Amino acid sequence: MATLVSREFRLTSFAAGAALLLVSGLMPAGAQQLPRPPAIRDAQMAEAGWLGVSIEEVSAQKAQELKLPGVYGVLVREVGAESPAAKAGLKNGDVITDYAGQRVEGAIEFRRLVRETPPGRTAKMTVWREGRSQTVSAEIGKNENPNPENLFQSMMRRFGNSGPNMFGFGATLPVAPVLGITGQDLSGQLGKYFGAPDGEGVLITNVESNSPAATAGLEAGDVITKVDGSRVRTLSELRDQLRLKREEKTVVLSVLRKGSEMSVNIEPRRERSPGAAHSIPL
Repeated sequence: MATLVSREFRLTSFAAGAALLLVSGLMPAGAQQLPRPPAIRDAQMAEAGWLGVSIEEVSAQKAQELKLPGVYGVLVREVGAESPAAKAGLKNGDVITDYAGQRVEGAIEFRRLVRETPPGRTAKMTVWREGRSQTVSAEIGKNENPNPENLFQSMMRRFGNSGPNMFGFGATLPVAPVLGITGQDLSGQLGKYFGAPDGEGVLITNVESNSPAATAGLEAGDVITKVDGSRVRTLSELRDQLRLKREEKTVVLSVLRKGSEMSVNIEPRRERSPGAAHSIPL
């Protein structure tokens, strides 16, 4: 689920595909949250910069589709109306590869760079668009909504149950196995940090207390790579595999934890689960 850059602050800073960013303080009691990499353990900034885009990591597949020179940068999923990004001419589908002279390795770094840019300063960005690089300049704005709960509520009001379901609430699918986790697609940057250097798999960002996942010993930060031996590279593939296993009492997950592979037997519960999104509860 994509998030508006620099407006999330204490939201977990992983998006992907466009990413669910878990709202600090809105987690269920006892839920296990994803450990934050050092790059995002930043104190809240009183004068944080704001660009006004929603972004996601660039996967190896996406880099190939867009003919990027490498697997880096961030993909722009949405440009806020009247935002600094809109005024600079950024468009949906652009890939920001360089920000203020620094190569953008991924979403975590990009959010930090924007947050740390003083409002009013002009930032030059290199953008990959339609197979070539070009430069745009944006006058960075001031974040005016640092409260994550306010951000969450505003997004829910905006998207509700009818439009794109950025946080995975609202629209439902038929009964499907539920693990009791929230996950998101990996990228090269996240994969290296969480022990999956190929950047493929589903990163567990939260484990619900008393859920099948918690009972089986799954932890936030684990990376699911297979379901009953079938490879899963993305969140959508994991969902598909779980649907296929809806009649099975137990499934076996292949999981990477700190670079080491392990097998986990889990008995999914069955209930109505939230609708499709880039990062959703499972």
